[in-house]
Amino acid sequence: MATLSAPFRCLLLAALATAASPAGPAGATETVVRGLLATDTVWSGAITVVGQVVVKKGATLTIQPGTTVRFAWADEDGNAIGDGELAVEGRLIARGTREQRITFTSAREQPAPKDWTFVIISTSRESAIEYAVFEYAFTGLQMHLSSATVRNCRFHDNFEALRYSTSEIVVERNEITENTYGIRYESRGSSGSITRNIIAGNENGFFPVVKSASGVRIFENNIVNRGYNVKMGAEQREDLDFRGNWWGTTLPEAIAEGFFDKRREESIGRVLFEPFLEKAVEPCGIEQ
Repeated sequence: MATLSAPFRCLLLAALATAASPAGPAGATETVVRGLLATDTVWSGAITVVGQVVVKKGATLTIQPGTTVRFAWADEDGNAIGDGELAVEGRLIARGTREQRITFTSAREQPAPKDWTFVIISTSRESAIEYAVFEYAFTGLQMHLSSATVRNCRFHDNFEALRYSTSEIVVERNEITENTYGIRYESRGSSGSITRNIIAGNENGFFPVVKSASGVRIFENNIVNRGYNVKMGAEQREDLDFRGNWWGTTLPEAIAEGFFDKRREESIGRVLFEPFLEKAVEPCGIEQ
């Protein structure tokens, strides 16, 4: 796979060095939340989610800067994935700041990936997440049949960082590191952009599973991962446009080694990567 250049290695190390979650507000009173949120609701301080919490259609959940949302561990179906989840059918507004980030995390003393299920935005319009940390989930954030903006967020130590399908998305200036899968998608008519993100140190960077096209533009990202930078799913037949990204090297043969596509499996599509960037994108990742 591609070898990290010295400048990009420095960028990645800087991202990982700050990947630890900020502590919750000192002395914050814990609020335990279960069940349905049918009216507009504001969360702040320390929130513990038990089981599935659903934001019903027509309601907005606003999460204040500095809030820590912890998902209690339970595994009633025995699938080794925590049952805690936040399902948004209405709207989610989670805007942290550089100094006071919002954190979605495990409530266990020794957290690990898959400790909780996900934050899922489904059939929702105009949700926005900024300066948030997603860690130790099965999927940090999923977006389906929705429109959402995700900026200046950090995703680390999840099984999947992001997943989307049939949505209008803007994914910009995030750091997606040390997950099994960075971005998984079945685009199915999705539109928008994924740009100026650091997607590095994951087992696989992008995982287009099936029926994906290039409606979401993926450009000007720094993409250097441990396994495949792009891993096509077994049913992904269409070629996909990944031109205009930095892959950690300027050697086309080395870049191509980072793809699981038609070069390795004749029945699937090809990653289109030329022309590619000849140096790392700067500025990139979370705005400091």
